[in-house]
Amino acid sequence: MRRITQQEAEQWVELARQHGFYDDQKGFRLGRYVVEGSEGGTIWIRFVTPVPAGRFTEGLDKKTPPIMFDRTADGQIILPGRRWQLTFEKLSADASAPDEVRAGASTMARLAQFADALLPADTDTVGLNTYDDDGTPLSTEALPPETRAVLHYSIKSGR
Repeated sequence: MRRITQQEAEQWVELARQHGFYDDQKGFRLGRYVVEGSEGGTIWIRFVTPVPAGRFTEGLDKKTPPIMFDRTADGQIILPGRRWQLTFEKLSADASAPDEVRAGASTMARLAQFADALLPADTDTVGLNTYDDDGTPLSTEALPPETRAVLHYSIKSGR
């Protein structure tokens, strides 16, 4: 995990602005991405804003700072499948997203079951200062914009 440079921060703001993920009053929200393609149970995404590590363990206990990504035994970064479920649920309710994006996200949230996405052990990560629900500052590991991930999903049976 490395520190973010001022030049990077400025580039990230511009990238978020180009994709409509920047608000002059609020800045940008974390974890925004664009879909670069999809085919038969696979979605290729590219992050446009930093993606912080999850604040909770697999058992839903709060992690203690610094908040880090969970990793496999060989160091691969784990992006939990349940995170994508929640991401699509939130996107389906986001009034700032276009109607067709919200509709597609709603379908994915209801029908898709996502596998954990794994990123290589040598994936670049940065340190961010974020806040918990009470406003307490947290030191958090994050994936920088331009990181790419491959999501695999299956359609839930019985729907």
